[in-house]
Amino acid sequence: MTLALIVNDDPLLRAGLRMIIESADDLEARTVGGAEALSEAQRYRPDVVLLDIRRGTANGFALLKDLLELPNPPRVAVLSSPAVGKSVLTALRIGAAGCLLKDTGPEELLASVRALAVGNTVLSTLASSLLMAELEVDVELADASSEARRMTASLSEREHEVLTMIAEGLSNADIGRRLMLGTGTVKDCVSDIFNKLGVVNRVQAAVIAYRARLTVGVPPTPEVA
Repeated sequence: MTLALIVNDDPLLRAGLRMIIESADDLEARTVGGAEALSEAQRYRPDVVLLDIRRGTANGFALLKDLLELPNPPRVAVLSSPAVGKSVLTALRIGAAGCLLKDTGPEELLASVRALAVGNTVLSTLASSLLMAELEVDVELADASSEARRMTASLSEREHEVLTMIAEGLSNADIGRRLMLGTGTVKDCVSDIFNKLGVVNRVQAAVIAYRARLTVGVPPTPEVA
């Protein structure tokens, strides 16, 4: 059973999200306000955290960092609205595993929680657009591109292949099918890539791939393994 912790200071929104998540037989949810979020995460050890990043920007980012520093940290996706798009980019840089809009439909919400739980990245259309807009500017900066190429130079040929597919938005299962490898083998390869690049999630890895011009595709979109 996958446990999702919903962190939001609006009781009505918390209740609505919990009702949707618990409508699925394989998912359960708990809700909490921001002030109790870290202690509740330590207590229940959720697989996934849906974090409202709007709660006082500085506090929201600090909480995100604290959650990611827990032993066996949960997969954290931020809940956002179009009005706080730049905050989404900051959260992704810190290490958030994705971004969902607060008005995400029930089916997409359930699929996203499942995708997060198995290690995939989930990005709303808003987050993907913002990330692409930033990268279009960023990739023109010589320093950023040079540093990304230096970082990817340490990867093996197979790791280059896998990194490119991560940047295309493929899940581990999809990469395994394309390369005729077991999912476990792909998972180990992805872990090695993260370690070599010094990143914590697929979004950050995809950004480096884009800066290094390994791909001209878009950042990862919601995937279910």
